[in-house]
Amino acid sequence: MQKSLYRLYVSLLLLSFVIAIIYSLTYIVPVIKIEYSVIIEAIVAVALFYVILRFFYFLIDSIMKEAPENAIFTVKQLILIVWLGALGVAIAAIFGVNVSSVILGSAFASIVIGLAAQTVLSNIIAGIALMIARPLRPGERLTVVTWQFGNVFPSYPPKFFSSDYLLNGYTGTVEHIGLFYTLMSDDEHGTIEIPNSVLVQALLRKYSDKITTFVRFQVQPGQDPEEALKRARNAVLRCEDVIGEPDVLIDEAVSGGGFVLRIIALCKGNRQEICRSKILKELLKEFGASR
Repeated sequence: MQKSLYRLYVSLLLLSFVIAIIYSLTYIVPVIKIEYSVIIEAIVAVALFYVILRFFYFLIDSIMKEAPENAIFTVKQLILIVWLGALGVAIAAIFGVNVSSVILGSAFASIVIGLAAQTVLSNIIAGIALMIARPLRPGERLTVVTWQFGNVFPSYPPKFFSSDYLLNGYTGTVEHIGLFYTLMSDDEHGTIEIPNSVLVQALLRKYSDKITTFVRFQVQPGQDPEEALKRARNAVLRCEDVIGEPDVLIDEAVSGGGFVLRIIALCKGNRQEICRSKILKELLKEFGASR
């Protein structure tokens, strides 16, 4: 029902536009003589332009089928505005009006408007590109790494002895992709609005339902290395989130005879800190020591 009303609205708007042009050029501006052949040419041009418009609408519906309806509607409206301008110039040319000055004037105006609205237009074009290429989709968890919004510490991957990340980017779940901004929800349930012109240049690190987790654990002096490796492996395997066999290595020796273990495990989910916490809990139970 809504599509039918929209098509009727476009058809009536088009018919009114063509009638207004013909009336203006024929009666108001006394420079055109009425010739039925010219009117037929104008009608044929309108029909051809309408076919072109429907073809562009079909392409938009096919390419942007996963985009929000408001974004698709906005793109169609922009195309309709350009289409009406091109149709008006074509009809005027058919009726013998010199449109060279109109074309030059519109070109100059386009340059001025383009320079004045460069940021806005770049976001719109980038938004359309994101909807067509679809490098990210609503519901995906990812990290956006971009030079426009830097962090204090450009460290990647995170620190291993604390629970926080120091990424040179912003991690969250994609909520909405619009023409101007893309909205993400971060781990603190805050909303991140990223301009599309920035996002289209950014590095996107996507997460799946599995993630490799790195854990470092310091073993107190007096422990046998081979026995410590075996006990650590058993402790990690007790963690229900770990998938398959983990890699347990001696990463470095510390003063006083102790050493640091490095565990590399494939875990369920897409957040390292959750699996790291569970692995550390099992290691603390196994070794009975605090870090």
